Amino acid sequence: MLVVRPHEHAGLIDFSEAIEALEEAFLALAENPGLTLPRQIVDRQVRLAVHQSSLPFLGAAGLMAHTRHFASRPGLYPAASLVFDLKSGALDAVVLGQVLSGPPIDGVVDIRTAATSAVATRLLARADASTVGVLGSGRQAQGHLVALAAVRPLRWVKVFSPSPAHRERFAKEMAEALKVQVTAVASAEEAVEGSDVVQVMTSADEPVLLGRWLRPGQHVTSVLGGETPRDPGGRPLKKPRRDLDDEVLKLIDVVVINSRAQAEQDFQGNLADAVEQGILSWERIVELKDLVAGRSPSRANARQITLYKNNGGVGIADMTLATLAARRARERGLGVEV
Repeated sequence: MLVVRPHEHAGLIDFSEAIEALEEAFLALAENPGLTLPRQIVDRQVRLAVHQSSLPFLGAAGLMAHTRHFASRPGLYPAASLVFDLKSGALDAVVLGQVLSGPPIDGVVDIRTAATSAVATRLLARADASTVGVLGSGRQAQGHLVALAAVRPLRWVKVFSPSPAHRERFAKEMAEALKVQVTAVASAEEAVEGSDVVQVMTSADEPVLLGRWLRPGQHVTSVLGGETPRDPGGRPLKKPRRDLDDEVLKLIDVVVINSRAQAEQDFQGNLADAVEQGILSWERIVELKDLVAGRSPSRANARQITLYKNNGGVGIADMTLATLAARRARERGLGVEV
């Protein structure tokens, strides 16, 4: 069994490789939806989340478990993936930490979220999309911009976050990493205005993207899933989290998500709560696996507004990348055999 530590798997897989691998994974999921299950959270004190999947196309199966309770303390591993060999059933590898990104932002962010978004964006954004508005300046914003650059030629990026220092630093670092013009702007509306792709990369409780700012032809990617605790009768114990206002959801022509089961299980604000309120309907919402498989229509014309809501980690994505990282590490003589 191989044990791979974070400093050993950082950069083993670049975004282009990850995007191709995840597209194959979601195609396999479309053919067999039983390959993965919704993320399960079993202890909210440490927020222990478990993502599991079988990967017959890689001859592997396994799970990724992670917490948030200790994530900010150095020297600890808040995530681990167990990779089992499908033929023997033996534990083949343990990958400590979520698989980290490759160039040009080595080790900054886990690669799976941004690469999954890029799979959807490649199918939803206009082919000539080249300008980007980014709301947020954290790690997900960094990773998503690099992943987007792998599927669309970028010309100009505008970024807004509430902290001037953070957005200025993001603009400087990402301009250097991607060799494109990146401008820090003073409002979210200014970031959205004229952008072909809008990336909503915040952990907001209230909407940060308003529908009145959107224009025909734009594509929106949002990473907020959110979990709303409910009482035994199914009633929310607090207001569901939202990063998109009602008008955004009414304007969208095509809505794609990772998992309807996840949205319903967690009673996610922009999805399950919006359906309950009559703002959206499940009939309008497409799962990514069906988009990849061509079973559901993507963008029909250059004027449609499309949305990809990356509404929670999918086990098949986590385990595809963990399996590939473990194999790449073994090929390069990295990790420790035990």
